[in-house]
Amino acid sequence: MNNQNIYIIGIGGAGTSALARLYQSQGHNISGSDDGDGFYTKSLKKESIKIFNSFDKKNIPEKIDFAVHSTAFNETNSEIAEIKNRGIKLFSYPEALGKITKKYFTIAVCGTHGKTTTTAMTTHTLIACEKNPTAIVGAPVIGWETSGFRKGGKEFLVIEADEYQNKLAFYHPTAVILTSIDFDHPDFFKDFDEYKKVFTDFIKRIPKHGFLVACANDKDVLEIIKNAECQVITYGTENNADAQIINREIVGNKQEVVFKYKEKNYTITINSFGLHNALNALGAWLTAFSLTGNAELSSQGISEFVGTKRRFERKGLYKNALLFDDYAHHPEEIRATLSSLREAFPKKNIVAAFHPHTFSRTKALLNEFARTLDLADRVIILDIYGSVREEHGGVSAQDLVDEINQDIQKKAVNLKDVDELANFMKNNLTENDVFITLGAGDIYKVYDKI
Repeated sequence: MNNQNIYIIGIGGAGTSALARLYQSQGHNISGSDDGDGFYTKSLKKESIKIFNSFDKKNIPEKIDFAVHSTAFNETNSEIAEIKNRGIKLFSYPEALGKITKKYFTIAVCGTHGKTTTTAMTTHTLIACEKNPTAIVGAPVIGWETSGFRKGGKEFLVIEADEYQNKLAFYHPTAVILTSIDFDHPDFFKDFDEYKKVFTDFIKRIPKHGFLVACANDKDVLEIIKNAECQVITYGTENNADAQIINREIVGNKQEVVFKYKEKNYTITINSFGLHNALNALGAWLTAFSLTGNAELSSQGISEFVGTKRRFERKGLYKNALLFDDYAHHPEEIRATLSSLREAFPKKNIVAAFHPHTFSRTKALLNEFARTLDLADRVIILDIYGSVREEHGGVSAQDLVDEINQDIQKKAVNLKDVDELANFMKNNLTENDVFITLGAGDIYKVYDKI
């Protein structure tokens, strides 16, 4: 039914803001609230969506058909409590999105790493193949006017499917891309087995007429996909992959990837570095090719994809040092990003500034963070950026510095915040450096300060 009045609590998130746009594109009247930094809400306001900058039960319109809330908030939120008191239908973000996935041929991109980039790449391949997908991506996509949302047709929906809090349980995919499995979110999952189970349960729900595209480089992925009842297509560098990468080469600012699929060689050109991005692109290509059979247009979509914000994003030059920004907040993501920089710039010094996100993750993966950050020549650790669900924990940024500095080089230092980081950059960077900011906090704001 069109012209429903929908209220979204926590509308300023990547997913909820995209959902707001999707609802609006369907003819609904949207309003909402958020007390965040306004990264997404500023653009929503420009699109005539009424947004309150704090939570108050007085914000809630008198007439609404249903409400949606971000999973960052619960019954302690005054607006959620008011919605329940008034007997209004209330859905969490994954519940609301799950209802929408039933209405499309939904392609869900899941996995611990690479979801955002692969979701955006898949959307671009389908655009090139003239499938006109609707898409929800967990970050702004460069070249899109509406942040992480693309308004498309009514047949195909591409979504970034987050496993945290087992959001996957609510989605109804026809096809799935599974990029990787590494233990994460220790504040929610008690152990790796529990974490893996949400992916196992998810792919079991892919219908027999659907398909699964999965990375064969990951042994845990290979274990999980045995449970699929649909067609399975694997990709990677391993001999057992259906689509096998046989060569990668950096050409200027691009990466050319040659792979073999069904006894034929194909080449795709990617506007980014690193094996992980080659794998992401191959997963996207296989999905589009499986739906269309058009190799040329699928490759064109990959080549036209520029990138997403905060995913190996080029930030230009400062004092002739090359600048990059990446959302990497898990040790494996950091390893992939730093390895890619080392591959692309073997003669440069790599200076990595990391903003740890959540105390629970930092504490649980402290040793892994130290080992992967050690790939850089110099490391800056900002104070831990806590989530809305936790304000402190039994670990500090200095603990991570100390773990890294067990090496005799003593390459790591702790700086308090982005202001101190900006001063460090002004005083220390040279043309011999490649500088990268890493993490899910607000470290990206340093570029506004320099």
